[in-house]
Amino acid sequence: MKKNKIDTIFFDIGGVLIDIHPKKTYKYIGKQIGLSAKDIELSFPVSSHEKYEKGEISNEEWYKAVTKSLPERSNLKEEDFWLAWRLLLGKQTDVVEVLRSLKEHYSIWLLSNTNPQHIKDEIKIRYDFPDEVDGAIYSFDVGRIKPDPEIFSIAVNTAKTKFGNCVFIDDLKSNVKSAKKSGILSFQYISTTQLIADLINHGLKGL
Repeated sequence: MKKNKIDTIFFDIGGVLIDIHPKKTYKYIGKQIGLSAKDIELSFPVSSHEKYEKGEISNEEWYKAVTKSLPERSNLKEEDFWLAWRLLLGKQTDVVEVLRSLKEHYSIWLLSNTNPQHIKDEIKIRYDFPDEVDGAIYSFDVGRIKPDPEIFSIAVNTAKTKFGNCVFIDDLKSNVKSAKKSGILSFQYISTTQLIADLINHGLKGL
């Protein structure tokens, strides 16, 4: 049976193109208000975070949601919160070099669950890769978050490709599983060495 021709590759950002450090965020917030990092992690408002990454609440509403979720009345200053939020983002990884090699042969897109603060005030300023891709699908722009199958439909349509003609790379198994169900050739990122091997084994060029 003839293989579909790959023309587009979607990369997740956090945990793939950049390291992420949620424990640094929890620790910093805890230090400001006299609580442990574990206390902050356990009180983290997951449902509000999903709304934030869907673009349903503003930066200000996200800050307020976090302060309200803390186990005791908090005097967390907004400037300290946003500094802690910045600490979540770490160094650019060597997967960016893989992206650059593939860029010679494929259309390259970002497909990320993220928020306007991280994208506009951090990622576009601190890292090189956003200027090196053909486009991006950010959850807060499209109102959907992975692993919702709808975000993969949006991505495929936006990139003007087909489900069988693209590749998706993500660090979370649930996201990879959903993309596979949609018909996208998908790989869970474990290590750069493994990723390169997976891509080569599936006939991708440039590596």
